[in-house]
Amino acid sequence: MECERLELQILEKLSGQGKKIFVDTNISVETLWKISDKNHVAIMLADPEISVRRFFERPDKEKQFLYQLLLDENDPDAAIENFRQCLKLINSKESYDRFANSGFNVFVRDENRSIEDTMKLVEKSFGYCSKTDC
Repeated sequence: MECERLELQILEKLSGQGKKIFVDTNISVETLWKISDKNHVAIMLADPEISVRRFFERPDKEKQFLYQLLLDENDPDAAIENFRQCLKLINSKESYDRFANSGFNVFVRDENRSIEDTMKLVEKSFGYCSKTDC
């Protein structure tokens, strides 16, 4: 909830700039329904086990920063394992199902689909392109 409040404040400031904003967020599904609609939210899901196992493989600055912090711990292996256990709680079947059944556009990770193809699906769901453009 702390992240949600901060992100909402940041989004409020950004919304006044008149630009489209793409956000990877911690805002809850319930709050998203209050502030947005189906055609402005895309939920990206991966198998919960993949989300846990491959968390640090992503090049995101935030994830790599966390990874480096864990590596600096006295027992990095234990720290990483503890973090993965926390991720398992966050990425539970219950959480997955809540997102999958949220009513928003949901895109499930497909290793056979390129990032560009995934973006085309998202753009299409937002109405940014026609059926022939995507």
